[in-house]
Amino acid sequence: MEFITEPERRTQVIEDVDVLVCGGGFAGVAAAVAAARNGASVMLIERYGFLGGLATGALVITTPPLNNGINREIARRLMKWGSYAPDAAQEAATESSDDVDGLSGLLPYDPETTKIELVRMLQDQQVKILFHAYVVGAACSDRHIEAAMVETKAGRSAVRARVFVDATGDADIAVHAGAPVREVTRPITMMFNMADVDTEKALGHLGSWNALKQVVRDAVKTGSLNLTQGIDPDFGAPGIYAANLIHKGQIGVWGGMLYSDRILDPVERTRAEITTRDEAFILARFLKANVPGFENARLEQMSTEVGVRATRNLEGRYVPTKEEIVHGRFPDTVVRPYRRQNLAVPYRSLVPKKVENLVVAGRCISADDAIMGRLRLIPVCSATGEAAGVAAAMAVAQKTTIPDVDVAQLREKLAGQGVEY
Repeated sequence: MEFITEPERRTQVIEDVDVLVCGGGFAGVAAAVAAARNGASVMLIERYGFLGGLATGALVITTPPLNNGINREIARRLMKWGSYAPDAAQEAATESSDDVDGLSGLLPYDPETTKIELVRMLQDQQVKILFHAYVVGAACSDRHIEAAMVETKAGRSAVRARVFVDATGDADIAVHAGAPVREVTRPITMMFNMADVDTEKALGHLGSWNALKQVVRDAVKTGSLNLTQGIDPDFGAPGIYAANLIHKGQIGVWGGMLYSDRILDPVERTRAEITTRDEAFILARFLKANVPGFENARLEQMSTEVGVRATRNLEGRYVPTKEEIVHGRFPDTVVRPYRRQNLAVPYRSLVPKKVENLVVAGRCISADDAIMGRLRLIPVCSATGEAAGVAAAMAVAQKTTIPDVDVAQLREKLAGQGVEY
């Protein structure tokens, strides 16, 4: 293997803030808003030119109910545009359901409205936003991050902060700072939307969208459909599936399950993008030609990038089991994503080892693999982000470290912001 030695250089510090949030998905937005509301100066860095992460970028546009803490605020903002959960009775029913985060509880929302409202939430709190920026390193000293190294089209720069929030989804900052993580392999899916579907006719023929699995399975078996990806459910993902979206005649389609144990490798990720996009196109054409109700349908949109469900998870101060998370009985519970549900996450799941001024939010928090299929969902990401943001602001204000944040006080602040425990 050949290497090139780069010359030593000085890197310009472009911002100096109390809290730097890395990643602009639901977790990052919630963290930035929560930190700013609690008195911190905040900057958020995001690789795309919009917010929402894989939710908006990978068309993950059905979600369990957004009904607790900052999720309720997001829901209200979207509902004023008719862009979330048009069936109020369905949303109310899922709140008390044992299947709150299963397929029957998924509620549609509009990704374009979401992109706008998430930016407005940050602007309302004077959060500085930097789009089209990648965090590529961390300058560390004595178990503390001093600055995040950022690459943009303008070159390399640095952002100083007192506390950092890793909401990258891949635990990138944790890795750069030397915090222990573990790599995981989960199915990858290209989502796509189809418009002008006669959903009543299609469901009259299929019985349910879940029946698409058997239609696809039979077609692959007979050779009439060339699909190499998995069809069946795994890791909380439904395999081949579809769901009604926010607009009449519009459905979201899960385009199969591709597996790779090297998805952090850009060459492998490129292969995944090409394979899943090509097969999504093939599947859309198949549905139009073979399923009643799709005669006039068209492929409206594919996701900006393939949906990667997991890459790394933090090995935090605690790694709770599935049973512990489901029953939700922790002395340091700070995340309760759903009202009237036991599911909970402890503060220790957000706190890395070996780094004192870093807190982690979103799908890469610390928990047993058996429960991560439920913890990667949108309401949980937002809830972990809200807790992380408040904790970050507290650490700055009290001049303490993330592990030493007073959890009882943190819980009080979250309850004051509308989190129901």
